[in-house]
Amino acid sequence: MRAMRRTRRLGRYHLVHRIAFGGMAEVFRGFTFSANGERYDVAVKKLLPHYLEDSKFVTMLTDEYRLVSRLDHPNVARFYELTRIDRDLLISMEFVDGRDLRSTIDQARKLGEHLHFDDATYALAKALDGLHHAHEATDEGGQELQVVHRDLSPSNMLVGYDGEVKICDFGIAKAKLSRIETKTGIIKGKVKYMSPEQAFGRTLDRRSDVFSAGSILYELCTGQPPFRARTEMDLIFAVRDAQPMPCRELAPDIPDGLAAIIERSMERSRSERYPTAGAMRDALLGFLRSHAPDYRRTRLARFMKRIWADDIESDLRALEDFVIDLSPGPEHVGTNLLAEELGPDAPYAGFSAIPTSVAPVIEPAVAQRHAPLSPAETEIDPRKPFLVRSEED
Repeated sequence: MRAMRRTRRLGRYHLVHRIAFGGMAEVFRGFTFSANGERYDVAVKKLLPHYLEDSKFVTMLTDEYRLVSRLDHPNVARFYELTRIDRDLLISMEFVDGRDLRSTIDQARKLGEHLHFDDATYALAKALDGLHHAHEATDEGGQELQVVHRDLSPSNMLVGYDGEVKICDFGIAKAKLSRIETKTGIIKGKVKYMSPEQAFGRTLDRRSDVFSAGSILYELCTGQPPFRARTEMDLIFAVRDAQPMPCRELAPDIPDGLAAIIERSMERSRSERYPTAGAMRDALLGFLRSHAPDYRRTRLARFMKRIWADDIESDLRALEDFVIDLSPGPEHVGTNLLAEELGPDAPYAGFSAIPTSVAPVIEPAVAQRHAPLSPAETEIDPRKPFLVRSEED
């Protein structure tokens, strides 16, 4: 009999296992239950303790998620809550069952593969759709918030194993509602994907993100980033000059139409670029319709499942090793720092670590066997995201 591990219960969530660790936070895969008993898979960021002592940082973090809470789009990773529980500060968001684009590029390279032009076009078009939604965000009075992501990069694009694409991490995004101003001349973001004006530390608008999207697409299509240098300072100068080698010199098989989109998005003068992320998205979709009219999201999904096959299998095995304690008891859910902005009907308000009922499942026999749910320990079924099964089954 295999050894079982227990999930860690924190607030409304059961934390399964850590999926990332960085300088700011630990990130866990976890889940919670909605009011009707459905299981929601979530990603939970747990801030490292020393950041909680920095009031300026907490203010910046609250501003970030105040902005993200206004975004509701299938290509933007959905935010649920920012909550303080005793000495912990948690951020919960939807869990995207997949990998970020940076990891995917690296994994493909290790296997001697690469994203096809059609897949790269589709992925960027979807990311731009979410980005355009963020750029168009408004306040309660209908005034544009003038959001600029400022850190769009392959690391901040999530690609699901089902081919879904979502942008995330608006940590240094600029909007009118920000309470902490960035001084002119201060450079924030990943230099490799910056626009020239960002590398100069100038005031930015949405066309800066368009340039970053072009830089990502350039790398996907050529196999190398548009700007490279030995030192960070030399890289800043290269980005400021914005004279990358023409992409077709690196990859002659890039279709002319796609090369033209990349070049326009990366014009040094922002007035020569696509005026909006939506305009660049439309150009990419137009290219895809003419170049690959039968393209479907399942093509990207097949690529993801192929290059991540071993990891997908090991993730499933890992989930099977966890059990959860659903015994009733006091549930300390903490204080949501954005409760006023999210409102009383926000999804998180119905989340609970203890399900009140069992979600329906497809097979009647299985549904009968799993209802009603007892408070006994249960084992996660990774193949059925809305089903919890008893160890006795």
